[in-house]
Amino acid sequence: MSEKIKVLHVGIDSHLGGIETYLKKITTYIDKDKFEFSFLTYNGTVPCFYEELRQMGGKFYFIESRRSNLKKNKTDLEKLFTENKFDIVHCHLNSLSYITPVIIALKHNCKVIVHSRNAGCLKSLKSRLLHKVNYYKIRKMNIVRAAVSDLAGEWMFGNKDFVVLNNGLDTNKYKYSEENRKQIRKELGIDENKEVILHVGAFRKQKNHEMLIDIFNEYSKTHPDAVLIMVGEGELKEHIKDKVVSLGLEKQCVFAGQRNDIYKLLSAADKFLFPSFYEGFPNAMLEAETSGLLCVASNVITKQVMIDGISYEVSLNSSVKEWAEVLSKNSILDRQESIDKVKEKKFDIKDEIERLESLYKSILAPK
Repeated sequence: MSEKIKVLHVGIDSHLGGIETYLKKITTYIDKDKFEFSFLTYNGTVPCFYEELRQMGGKFYFIESRRSNLKKNKTDLEKLFTENKFDIVHCHLNSLSYITPVIIALKHNCKVIVHSRNAGCLKSLKSRLLHKVNYYKIRKMNIVRAAVSDLAGEWMFGNKDFVVLNNGLDTNKYKYSEENRKQIRKELGIDENKEVILHVGAFRKQKNHEMLIDIFNEYSKTHPDAVLIMVGEGELKEHIKDKVVSLGLEKQCVFAGQRNDIYKLLSAADKFLFPSFYEGFPNAMLEAETSGLLCVASNVITKQVMIDGISYEVSLNSSVKEWAEVLSKNSILDRQESIDKVKEKKFDIKDEIERLESLYKSILAPK
């Protein structure tokens, strides 16, 4: 084993999501005297947080995308593992539709972690079929199984044993700030007397923006001064914009785009609405809880992230009127107390990094 433990991370994309946020976070806080991180990405793309990760010592290896040329994708992977020595290959996967890096890393005698980052798949039929085939393939592989939650682990691995690596965050960064509240509301042109509902998530089917807008439409009937801020980008954004216009809500809805200052937007908001169809471990929800937002989420997402007195769950089968009624609960008065509740559940970044470093070391320890 080399002086530093060399870890190659697989799964970073050019679009911001939970995996990208997680990789930036662990790169920031990992002990850089003991660990060296590299990232596998694809030709012709600029991965999320490219400059930030490079400045923290991260290395990038670009290969051909399987969607562009599957044969060259495999050839590039073979060359990568032949020319470089990695102690651990940490694969962050939303599904098992693509496991070629896992197969080739094992062939080159690398220790491999398959890390389930999601608890469902609404992608194409081809992706779902590949996931099912590979679901049975990896059962026979000598890998370390990890997941962001029990739900994510059970979905990807079935009854196989897996280690849960709950996401954590820098709780101090996400604590409520009156200064940030005023700054963001001024920037977005929102009066202090307006109630702000926040949603953070890419505009894709999983996040259920259709229902999000329907709930807000119902809520605005009894809360006409309410404003909905949606943070994120994605293929369904224009469709959701059209829906907002068709309901006459364009003056009450703000499309804030992709932001690097979510912690500030959380302070500017009063409540958080999250009707996802599924989640592996919702970082956005945990950040909202830490900031002291009253959170209303679908009852199918990760139970571990629900915190008593802060979060409320509603069935996706419930009417939008029922959702609006739960969303009508009073906002949390003392938003600073939420941090203590998050820390009690071991969701602070220090706890997460300790678990991750211990896992890496245990994988490489002599048996």
